Amino acid sequence: MPPRVHPSAAVQVRRTFKAPADLVFKAWTDASMMSQWFARAPDTPPGIVIHNDPRPGGVYVVDVFGKMDGLTYRMQGTYTEVQPPTRLAFTWWYDRADYGPSLVTIELRPVGPNATEVILTHEQLPERMQEGHRKGWEECFDMLSRLVES
Repeated sequence: MPPRVHPSAAVQVRRTFKAPADLVFKAWTDASMMSQWFARAPDTPPGIVIHNDPRPGGVYVVDVFGKMDGLTYRMQGTYTEVQPPTRLAFTWWYDRADYGPSLVTIELRPVGPNATEVILTHEQLPERMQEGHRKGWEECFDMLSRLVES
């Protein structure tokens, strides 16, 4: 039996980036920018975006390298919402997971001409995976910050 998933429990990460919303949104949807920060740990090689089709029903596939074990992980999912530059949602799954796809929703809110608050909500994760995903998204946000604020 697969691990129990709690749809009401969610990981949420918020950060304000010193960059306009259109640039931050592009970092979430442009393959060359995604490879520099998306779903990867600090001090690991850039991810390899195998496929990216950022439209409702479109699919993304990204290979990333595990920092602790050196293995390659294939992150993948389907875009469910794409509303530039304010909202993005997609399913989230990786090939070594022992649970089904979860859901990531990104809200981008301009907080000035050159600042954007990003609110990430990651739902439908097993409880045992929530803290690890929170830490992982915070690390990704650190790398995203370096990319869009440079």
